[in-house]
Amino acid sequence: MLATAVAQLPTEPGWAFEFKWDGVRALIDISEDGVRIRSRAGNDVTPAYPELVALARDVGDALLDGEIVAFETGVPSFELLQSRMHVRSAAEARRLAAEAPVTFVAFELLRRYGVDLSGRPYAERRATLERWAAERPDWTISPMFDDGVATTAAARQHGLEGVVAKRLEAPYRAGIRSPDWRKLRFVRAGDFVVIGWEAASGSPKELSSLVLGYYRDGGELAFAGKVGSGLTGGHITRLQAELVTAGRCPLPVPPARTAGRTVHWVEPRVVVEVEFVTWTSEGRLRHPVFRGVRKDKRPGEAVGDG
Repeated sequence: MLATAVAQLPTEPGWAFEFKWDGVRALIDISEDGVRIRSRAGNDVTPAYPELVALARDVGDALLDGEIVAFETGVPSFELLQSRMHVRSAAEARRLAAEAPVTFVAFELLRRYGVDLSGRPYAERRATLERWAAERPDWTISPMFDDGVATTAAARQHGLEGVVAKRLEAPYRAGIRSPDWRKLRFVRAGDFVVIGWEAASGSPKELSSLVLGYYRDGGELAFAGKVGSGLTGGHITRLQAELVTAGRCPLPVPPARTAGRTVHWVEPRVVVEVEFVTWTSEGRLRHPVFRGVRKDKRPGEAVGDG
């Protein structure tokens, strides 16, 4: 079951609220056949997370929905989690489990001892999950609250990704994006200067993403990452008419090139507004979305969200 994105959480009675975790969605299926961990796309990712297999081995029949999260100093780190994703070597997975352990944050118990719980109301499923978790202190469940405003404030305070609202009377509808689950994702926005654009190597003249920079306090131009989401055909046509080709990268140190991509450097003259979730520890934008060109801003005013 998937949540519908909203700009505002429901305020009427009949809703519960949970934190939105910055991880990867997964189902842990524990049965007489063993433990299987499946991704949202249905892929078997069991070999990548040996610590979760060990945790689930003696639980008995159950099907849990939740988020695989890597915590760094108490805050979810998707960057850290990326090192664990797509690993298939058992030896490599064991090594990474020691270096960058993950936590399964459960928010749904969908089957217990062969009984399908998905058709029951969320409130009932949640009570069953809490009773189940109370007997298993090694497991982590996503906390649930009844105050959306307070939950939002707490999520922001702790640097979390957002909040999910769940209708108390709603059943669990596998594979369906439902308005019975609503997610509010926190976003930030800032101004960045375009320092280049990228194209697929097979279509080197077709702009597909912008290379972004911003000016630090001392006036140094720094790399912020790339953005492709949000760009329309109209945006691309107008941008290509405005961007002025440069002979070299305007950054002091050019970023690493991406395989299969052709980069075209431009003069840092065009300022754009970009929405994003957060900065990574490497100083890159996470989940950037293009909003538009800021003709009212000079390049020197492109200071990110500073």
